[in-house]
Amino acid sequence: MAASRPGGTRTGPRLVQAGTVKNARLRIPADQLPNRSPLQLLATARTDLDDAAEQVRPGQRYAEAHMAALRVAAAVLAVRAGDVAGRRRPGRPSSTWELLAGAAPELEEWASHFSRTARKRVLAQAGIPDIVTAEEADAIVADARRFLDVVIRLLGFSALAR
Repeated sequence: MAASRPGGTRTGPRLVQAGTVKNARLRIPADQLPNRSPLQLLATARTDLDDAAEQVRPGQRYAEAHMAALRVAAAVLAVRAGDVAGRRRPGRPSSTWELLAGAAPELEEWASHFSRTARKRVLAQAGIPDIVTAEEADAIVADARRFLDVVIRLLGFSALAR
């Protein structure tokens, strides 16, 4: 996977007014949702990736790195949440990766990659032994770091760039 993906950048974040997240059976008041800014999500993801890289067990390293990538995706969705609202098919649950591909088409390859690896993350989190090799764990850590760097540039958060 290339270190960056082609695509234009937006002129600035789209702000979404606080309200209620709705689902056919679920209503969560906005004030009860996690209150992290995109910048905080990216900073947490970077810390989580540093922690993941230090894990000895490949399954734990893999799972932690994949979860960090989810935080990176959440940062993009926090900035571009309104972009995906009109494109979502009603009644069909969407994964973070499906939402990301809709909100940031320039990240579609990344979304596809992490979507394909999500099942292995779940199995690794469940503690299934030998589900992940050391090489796979190292690769997902490296991929998540590249994804973080791409998103930092995309969203214009140069203060986080290493």
